[in-house]
Amino acid sequence: MKKCNQFQREKRWFINKRNTWRYGMIIMGILSTIWFLIRVIPKPSRASYPCMQVAAPFASSLILYITAMLASLFTYRKLRKNWLNKNYAFASIFLVLLLISWGFWMIQPFNFEASANPAQYLKSQAPNEPIGEARGINPGRVVWVWNPDATNENCSNQAGDYWWQDGNTDQTVVDQMLSDAIQQLTEENSDSSAWDALFKHYNVTHGLGISGYTPGEKIVVKVNICSGGWGNVDEETYEKINWIGMIDTSPHLILALLDQLVNIFGVAQEDIYLGDPTRLFFDHYWDMCHGAFPNVNYLDWLGKLGRYKVVSTQSPVMFYSDGTQNDNLPESYIDASYMINIACLKQHDCAGVTFCAKNHFGSMCRLWATHLHYALPSPTANGFENLGYGKYRNLVDLMQHKDLGEKTFLFIIDGLWGGDLPVCDPLKWQSSPFNNDWPSSIMISQDHVAIESVGTDFVMAEFDEYSTMLGSDDFLHQAADSANWADSIMYDPDGDGVYIASLGVHEHWNNNMEKLYSRNLGTGEGIELVQLLMTGVNDPPDFDEDLLIVYPNPAVGALNVRYRIQDAGYRVIEIFSISGMKIETLTNEWKSSGEHEIELNISDFPAGAYFIKLSTENQSSVKKLIIN
Repeated sequence: MKKCNQFQREKRWFINKRNTWRYGMIIMGILSTIWFLIRVIPKPSRASYPCMQVAAPFASSLILYITAMLASLFTYRKLRKNWLNKNYAFASIFLVLLLISWGFWMIQPFNFEASANPAQYLKSQAPNEPIGEARGINPGRVVWVWNPDATNENCSNQAGDYWWQDGNTDQTVVDQMLSDAIQQLTEENSDSSAWDALFKHYNVTHGLGISGYTPGEKIVVKVNICSGGWGNVDEETYEKINWIGMIDTSPHLILALLDQLVNIFGVAQEDIYLGDPTRLFFDHYWDMCHGAFPNVNYLDWLGKLGRYKVVSTQSPVMFYSDGTQNDNLPESYIDASYMINIACLKQHDCAGVTFCAKNHFGSMCRLWATHLHYALPSPTANGFENLGYGKYRNLVDLMQHKDLGEKTFLFIIDGLWGGDLPVCDPLKWQSSPFNNDWPSSIMISQDHVAIESVGTDFVMAEFDEYSTMLGSDDFLHQAADSANWADSIMYDPDGDGVYIASLGVHEHWNNNMEKLYSRNLGTGEGIELVQLLMTGVNDPPDFDEDLLIVYPNPAVGALNVRYRIQDAGYRVIEIFSISGMKIETLTNEWKSSGEHEIELNISDFPAGAYFIKLSTENQSSVKKLIIN
């Protein structure tokens, strides 16, 4: 743990000549006003969109500027007329009005400057410019596994066919996805050795010695069961009443994780505490999880019908760094030696995104966490009063607390289904490579900031409303580097005077198609996104236009790449490493319609896993290749 004894605050100042700002901002005001009118008049609800929130200050400043200028001219004429007519009383009144209107006219350009302050209005840093210090066995590594076979593309999410039912998720595929993910994260060749490496790395980096997991040590698994709130579950029978189709952490991913911990690594069921402390562990979770692992302690607010009742600490242990309030935590959190955090891949109308950090709003021993919403970019679903950067974000406190973020040795984002709001039905995603299918993804990392950053990029690529609000990644800037902390805030949620300068590395990828970070590109020490794209078993739906066949697979020495084109056009075929680094471009040229084939000598390629990607003007198709 790195202590930070001196903290410097970045102060951004724009020093420009007044006239340059005035003319430039007047132009911006005119364009913003036109844009605002074009977008909002046909559909008034667009006024709450982030882009409109950016345009509004420029437009309003222009209107005030013009109004003040016209008022100045009007009062000047009235002043002059009354003075010449020796009506000094009225002339005095108009003199005061002239001074006021003239003052607004002259001061207004500085409001334009405030509107242009990048600390408040720029979305984020440029792509592939990492900030912070990467964490993990492989620093900054995030593993993304995508396998469309994990979910049923025909799921209707109606009565008898809900997303969480066995027929809509393939448990075998999910088990394999998690296995592949932890082995790639640690570069170990077995699940058991991967878990051992994770525990040892956590202990070493937290000053607990070089030992791994010791039998009897307790593990808390924080899942997201937002729809298990009171009023949605019958408190006597634990049957779901409302929101039965709303997505939470997938029970199949929970089962895959418990299988890894109990059956593969050997953790005793009695030493595992799993749940969402302020929610009820309702029946369609209980039936699946308790049936397979009956001795796990399933956390539950009421503790009825065999669930493990959450017990709160007797006094607050969570001290928010703005000094406004405190919170209690579950005793099971305090007693545990390790934590695993499983969040969901969702957009959020107040926070922008909601992953592992926001998941801990449900760890506070209160029925609801609305008392924490004030520090999010949008305190309410319809307002954006807290937009911008360098503001107090209690998410950083949650990430830094010794019994929350700093006790977590594995962060997971459940993207098997995914959605556009914190409480919502599952939604088919349109962005690449999902192409109108469920996201069918799992992401894991040891770096809390890195996995939040990758999840943010995925959600921002899919949705352009709340996730792109100004300041949605402000908490990541501050979690990555203490130089970005809010003014007068020293994040110390434990109240022990220990400040952590960096909780991980933050970065945005290069683009939505390639999804490459600085470690993938070899340009920096930021994030490395390892992409395990299992598309060979279920190709994208636009199959007829471009058919990609790779054989033999696994290959030795030579490889054939065959593809069929329905319409003539440019086609790019490239080979990538498993981490996303481009190895070679096979073709980048105009091709006529019909079938084409490339023979490739791969005798110089090291043995391992690769991806071959065919890109068209509208989409891409990827095949996984194994070279022996």
